[in-house]
Amino acid sequence: MPHSGSFGLLLTVHVVLGVFVIGPLTLITVVTPRLLRLGAGALPILRLCVRMIRALALASLLIVVTGLGLVHQGSFGSVRSLGDPWLSGALVLWVVATGISLGMIAPGLAHAVKEIDAGGDTRRRTLPIMGGVAVSTACWILIIAFMVIKPGT
Repeated sequence: MPHSGSFGLLLTVHVVLGVFVIGPLTLITVVTPRLLRLGAGALPILRLCVRMIRALALASLLIVVTGLGLVHQGSFGSVRSLGDPWLSGALVLWVVATGISLGMIAPGLAHAVKEIDAGGDTRRRTLPIMGGVAVSTACWILIIAFMVIKPGT
């Protein structure tokens, strides 16, 4: 089913944002535990990672906004309303993944950077960060699966 006009443009923007926001966000969060093991030599990269995680997690709101615009236009055959289970589920997963990125991964990484700066050990911070990374990554994967499969439609 071809998508032309404003719906096609909005769908394109939605997908492009997904690729260029969620892809890097996931990649950065996945590599940070390994970077922590490198210690002081990785400090400049770790500082950048903290800023990028915060910025990309906030930028993911643009994906939600364009997605809501798609629902509002309603010309996509399988999108009827926000009440569709796959869509409401994806929104809940987005809240969880973004919340973990902003509330757990980025702050934990920022604290670890301060500890490395002070000559401390970051091992106690690595496990919670890895747990947050695993859950947020699983959420992003499930969201993508929901967008493709649209269970319950």
